[in-house]
Amino acid sequence: MLKKIAQRLAFGRASWDPVAYWRTRAADPDTMSVMWANLAFNELVDRDEWDVIASSLPERRGAVLDLGCGTGRMTQRLAAEFDAYTGVDLDTMVAEAARRNPELEGRYVAATVDDYDYPVAAFDFVLSLGCLATACTAESLEQVAPRIAASVRPGGRLTLIEPFHQSKLLTRGCKTTPERVTALFERHGLRSERAGGILLFPARMVLSEKVFERFPRVTRLVYESGERVARRLPGQLADYAVLVLSKPLA
Repeated sequence: MLKKIAQRLAFGRASWDPVAYWRTRAADPDTMSVMWANLAFNELVDRDEWDVIASSLPERRGAVLDLGCGTGRMTQRLAAEFDAYTGVDLDTMVAEAARRNPELEGRYVAATVDDYDYPVAAFDFVLSLGCLATACTAESLEQVAPRIAASVRPGGRLTLIEPFHQSKLLTRGCKTTPERVTALFERHGLRSERAGGILLFPARMVLSEKVFERFPRVTRLVYESGERVARRLPGQLADYAVLVLSKPLA
């Protein structure tokens, strides 16, 4: 575990290939296909991520885009809230999502963030949960952001729960800041409603390792304590930014 952290400090993630990495993860069991190796940690994160999502759902709930849906971790919950669900991810991921959620098999689209054909004004809610920060560079996000923004209907919302960072230690692929991402989407017609953060990054880097799966009580205690700190100082200590933006009514 310490060796992994040291390697990230020294080399960062510049050579990381997200497509190759995630295609091999689809067959992993449970939430380990899209999250980390400690299932006890994943359950806590999943709970808090859904709380963020649920609190940002728009009043009108016609259609939802789950951008980077993975193996369908949020599918059932989102589909229960909206009339129409669309999940987008890599081919292996959506194949596994369809297997896990057979009743929604036809609602998944195999595409990258760059390749997906975003329909204009089609979605009341667009969610990107750990997707844009891993699938995009700062430069490619500049190109895809206007297409995402255009797909949101007036009165709809875009919610990003993403590890946007500039440090080598924490950057997944998109070397930027939450403030820059907010400004980017604001330039394309969205309005910031909320900004915060979750996952205290020192705790996340340790607790997400498989060795801590044997200590669920320790995982919970350290996680809950860390989240109280992360919510007070989201800009400094949160691994994942929480950005909620809306499209004004015409």
